[in-house]
Amino acid sequence: MIKISFPSKDERLPQSIYAKQKGKPLGEWEMQNRLYIDQPALEKAEELGNVYRIDSTYLEIIDDAQDQIQIIGLGGIFFLAFASLALAWSGMWISGPFTQSAEVVAQSGYWFWTILGATTGLAVAAVFGTFDYQVMRRNLFTLKRRSIRLNRKTRRIYAIRTKNPDGIWEVPWSNDEFFCIGKRKVGGLKRAYDMYDVRHYTLDAQGNVVRAFVLGQMVFTVKQAQLQWEYFRRYMQDGPANLPEPRRFWAPRESFWEGYRICRRDKFPELFEQLSDLILWPFGLLEATCRWLILVTCSDPVWPAEIEAVCKPEPNDPYARPYADDFVGFASGPYGQPSRRDIDRMLALEKYRRREGALTRAEAEALIRKQAEAGA
Repeated sequence: MIKISFPSKDERLPQSIYAKQKGKPLGEWEMQNRLYIDQPALEKAEELGNVYRIDSTYLEIIDDAQDQIQIIGLGGIFFLAFASLALAWSGMWISGPFTQSAEVVAQSGYWFWTILGATTGLAVAAVFGTFDYQVMRRNLFTLKRRSIRLNRKTRRIYAIRTKNPDGIWEVPWSNDEFFCIGKRKVGGLKRAYDMYDVRHYTLDAQGNVVRAFVLGQMVFTVKQAQLQWEYFRRYMQDGPANLPEPRRFWAPRESFWEGYRICRRDKFPELFEQLSDLILWPFGLLEATCRWLILVTCSDPVWPAEIEAVCKPEPNDPYARPYADDFVGFASGPYGQPSRRDIDRMLALEKYRRREGALTRAEAEALIRKQAEAGA
């Protein structure tokens, strides 16, 4: 008998990272690709586009589903459409005896085909409806973002997973915890391929899996996952001073057009970008609509007061990013660069960020130089 394991509510993506492993020991891949907080994975680190904010106290990043919500929504609509078609097919067979003549109903084999058609339609609708329910129960009326905070001061990781009272997971930054490079199949059928991530597993006393979560987005190669881990590791071990620039800063509050730019990111290659934009924009718009339909039902995450207290940034921290004059979000210009409209929007928001205590890049760099001179 085939047993299907659906992800729990703390996972948005259909490819669960631990539903099939729960209660079982880790596999050979995870054991061979374990990561340690005091051992560099590579000689360099790189930030691959996961950051909400970073300062000397904590680093806040996305989880593996934040850039995939549009695919989830598209899948939900697909399952709903097929379930509806199957129900319509079943309804057509069920209504037959009430709409057709007595002569037709009396024909040999009529009831056999009517019952077969109706039950087949209901069975197909039940299958697609179940898949749709499983997708939607984990994504509708939940959190707009499931961010993860790596706190240097408390040496702990905080991951907000659901709205439930037990929906915030807390993990010590320690070699006693199990971090590894994770691997999963994505795509489907003959076109399935492997993607990789930085993963944490909670294990019981016997070494069996209790739960797991992913730090940052999925990537295409093991090396990219190692670069991603090395950025997190160096931040927690050494601080933000010598880290490379973040690739981008995710906007905490996402508009429809911000969602469109997120969907557009992977659709349009840099070569012939303007042409491909014209041809493929309807597909990006469809995905953006699916993304918006999911997020509009969700609410912003609320961290407990005790976590907010230990994540309070230091005043005038020169490593607190984004700066007041940093661009936040996904750029709409060619080659992933901010357009003139993006820059105007950034400049308009600068004064509000400064009121919240953010420094400009020039102010932060001057403060870093002053601190270096004082320590020399």
